[in-house]
Amino acid sequence: MNDHDKREFMDELNLAFQAARQPLPSPQVLRLFWDRLAPYPLRMVLNAIGRHIDASEFAPTPASILKHLPKMSDGRPEADEAWAIAIRSADERETVVWTQEIAEAWAIASPVFATDEIGARMAFKAAYSRILDRNRGLNATPQWVVSQGFDAQRRLEAVEHAVRAGRLQLTHAQAVVPLLASEADPAPGVDVEANLARLKAIVAGVGSARARSSLEKSARAREAADDLAEAKRAAVDRVAGLLDVGAVHVGGASLAQWRFCCMCEKQGFREQATCSINGADFCDDHRPAPRAPRRASGTRGEVRA
Repeated sequence: MNDHDKREFMDELNLAFQAARQPLPSPQVLRLFWDRLAPYPLRMVLNAIGRHIDASEFAPTPASILKHLPKMSDGRPEADEAWAIAIRSADERETVVWTQEIAEAWAIASPVFATDEIGARMAFKAAYSRILDRNRGLNATPQWVVSQGFDAQRRLEAVEHAVRAGRLQLTHAQAVVPLLASEADPAPGVDVEANLARLKAIVAGVGSARARSSLEKSARAREAADDLAEAKRAAVDRVAGLLDVGAVHVGGASLAQWRFCCMCEKQGFREQATCSINGADFCDDHRPAPRAPRRASGTRGEVRA
C-alpha cells in the first residue's frame, strides 16, 4: 500500500472496530497497523480485514489480520531451491546467479560433494539455515551475484532468467553480459572486468581459511611421510656400512651378502663361515670337533650303591 491508500484502509479498519463495538485505538497503535500491513496490496489487506470480521467477534489486531494474508518472502530461496541453485556451480561451464548466503553455504558443503552428495546436501541445508537466521537477525537484504561459467551461451541464458525472475536488474546484467544490451542502450557505467573480478572474489573468498588449513595439513602429512621413509633408508645404509663387505642393493636398501667365522673375527680378520652351531658361525678351520656320545654309567638294570 501507499499513502493514497491510507484513507480507504482506515475506513475498513474503523468498520471492523465498530463491528466489534470497540473504539479505534490510539494513533500510535494505528501506526503499528499501517507499518505491519503496508507491504501488502490494498485489495489483499481489505479482504483480510473482511475475513477477520467474518471469523471473529473481537476487534482486529495486526496479528489477526496477518493470519489471513500470505506469508511475506524476503526474496531468499528456501533451502531446497538454494541447493538446486548451488549444485550447478559444480559444473565450471555453468553460470550461476545466487545469493551470497548460497555461496557461503556451498563453500562449506562443496568439499564433500564429489564423494558424498547426500552428506553434502545435509551440510549445505544446515549451514544455509544458520546463515539465513544470522542475516535476517541483522536485517540484511539478500544480494544476488553472478558467478560466471566458461560457456557463453549458458551464461547468457542464466542471466536472462535471473532478470526475468527479478533477481538482477537489467543494467547489472548488461554489465556482466554485454550481449544483453541493445545498440540503443548506453554502455554500462561500470568496468566489466573489475565487476567480474569482484564477483569471483566474493565466491572464492568464502571459506578460504578452511581450504588453506586443509591444504596445509595435507602438505605436513606428506612431508612427515617423506621424512620417515628417508630416515628408514638412512638407518639401513648405516647398518650395512658397518659390514666391510660387498653389498647388493635391492630397492635402494643395502643387504649383507656373507656371514663370518666368529673365531676369525676374534683374531682380527674375517673368513666366510661355512656352518652355524648353537647360533655361532664357524669356518672349516675352526669348525668344532664332534663330541663323542656319553657312555652309560652302568648296564641296564644295574643299581648304583
